[in-house]
Amino acid sequence: MKRITWIILLWGFALPLLKAQSNWRINKEFGQALQLLNAEVMPPLDGAYKTYNPARNNTQNCQWALRSRKERLEIRYLATPLSAQKHTRKYPAIAAHRLAMHICSNEEDAIITARDLSAHEQEVLYNADWGRVYIFPPKLDFSPYTYCKMVALYKEGKGMAYIFNLFDNPSPNIDSRLYSFRFMEEDY
Repeated sequence: MKRITWIILLWGFALPLLKAQSNWRINKEFGQALQLLNAEVMPPLDGAYKTYNPARNNTQNCQWALRSRKERLEIRYLATPLSAQKHTRKYPAIAAHRLAMHICSNEEDAIITARDLSAHEQEVLYNADWGRVYIFPPKLDFSPYTYCKMVALYKEGKGMAYIFNLFDNPSPNIDSRLYSFRFMEEDY
């Protein structure tokens, strides 16, 4: 009897997780870019996140996106393999800064802040060779949200990946959602 109870409890906890994971449909373009980057996305299992196609815009289109009305947070992804951006190979910091400046609002009081990833974040959490986090107000064409927290990641020989966290009010959820992308270990 105890065994049956444990099995029922286990299925009770596992079924929602399996259902949540099956809702993540990655489109062909983003899937191919992830393959070229040898990377994976790890969408949040809590927070009622759902995939959607962000509206096309003149500032910067993204390949895949998630949003949670519950957490009032939107996460967009852009993956650019080296074959798509030759200049990134030598200067990922310039490519990332250029993109942040392009997406940042042109308002007079708009401020961009940036910090390099810690060694732990870079190596353990993202498995990246370089990374930086930017915070700025985005152009209205890119997003109606007040803030954009952009994580720029680079893997030698693979390319760049960008994660855009869009929100109106800062909350602990934003920092906990930054680690939804990772370059995979190389098989030697």
